[in-house]
Amino acid sequence: MLVVEDDADTLAAVATTLRDEDEFQVWVARDGEQALEVADELGFAADVVILDLDLGPGMRGDQFAAEYRRRAKRSARIVVLSGVRAAYEIGRAMRAAATLPKPFDADELTRTIRILTAGSEERSAAG
Repeated sequence: MLVVEDDADTLAAVATTLRDEDEFQVWVARDGEQALEVADELGFAADVVILDLDLGPGMRGDQFAAEYRRRAKRSARIVVLSGVRAAYEIGRAMRAAATLPKPFDADELTRTIRILTAGSEERSAAG
């Protein structure tokens, strides 16, 4: 799972929440460019990308998502986690698997990720 978030406190909170769940491996990036580097190292095969829309200067979250999908070999499941006012509309336009508001609810985030990764865990066990 790749978490892309420019706010250090939110990034740490999301990563800690997910790492506390033993089944999740978590990689982090502070901006779109760094996220593309990490994604490249992962072969653009993260089970889920948790993505803020407002990543500060440089690449926006929706731009990162488009580039990630262009490079990914399989369909990318992206969860928008953002305080941007139009987050739900932007998430829908970029075909996000889910959109969650900031501040985020840890249980809701974990439940959402479990739902999205349930099929990939079954495929991994069968493969």
